[in-house]
Amino acid sequence: MKLALAMYTVYGEVQQSLEHTLAAIKQIGYQGVEFYGEANWPAVEVKRLLKEYELEICGWHVEWKLLQADTIEETIQYHKELGNPNIIIPCLGGPWSVAHTAEENTKETWLAHAKKMNEIAEKVEAAGMTLGYHTHAHEFEDDFNGITPWNILLEHTKPTIFMELDTGNCLEGHYDPVKALQEAAGRIKVVHAKPFSLEGGIETAIASPGDLNSWPKIIEQCESEYCQWLAIENEAETLGDKLGVAERDLKSMRLFMV
Repeated sequence: MKLALAMYTVYGEVQQSLEHTLAAIKQIGYQGVEFYGEANWPAVEVKRLLKEYELEICGWHVEWKLLQADTIEETIQYHKELGNPNIIIPCLGGPWSVAHTAEENTKETWLAHAKKMNEIAEKVEAAGMTLGYHTHAHEFEDDFNGITPWNILLEHTKPTIFMELDTGNCLEGHYDPVKALQEAAGRIKVVHAKPFSLEGGIETAIASPGDLNSWPKIIEQCESEYCQWLAIENEAETLGDKLGVAERDLKSMRLFMV
């Protein structure tokens, strides 16, 4: 199981200079990266930089709007040219109202999303890539008479669609990441390792005294599922330099992977 940096951690730095950020990530010691957001660079340029700095790409968070009928072919072509193995839907619903509003947040809406995801997956897989879905707190919190979006996605999406569990978001949704990983058995490929505490929320670091993640158990479960990547993500704004936070989190995570 390899360690990548989820690039949302250093989103501002990436916008200033992709090359300098990749060089720093390599120097810190990460083996790969997971991109987030718009593709603001030609695929050939991103591929060149990844090769130059000896970093693998474990996926890219691609917005829902870029996977629709009028955009998906161009999106797939870009990621195929890049050599990205995993296209990951970063979110549906939630406080951001992606693809549906709070008023439309129903079991039927999520069933429709699952159906659409299956259709998207067929096109992504035909191009030699895999589709994933990244979780937030609301997939575990929203309840439709005992059924959650997490339940719906597990039951109604193709088993080839992997579930990118975000451990911190899972904890924020009052759910156990280890249990969620067990429930998604056979569908674990990339996992977001995110610290989370009751006191500070996302304003914490991996293995800090307040971090609620049981990292040894999480890692054990990931390894038992042959998870390929742990993508470390830290959204904290108060812990100092973003690359410094990424470096500290990597060092802390390595202690659990001896």
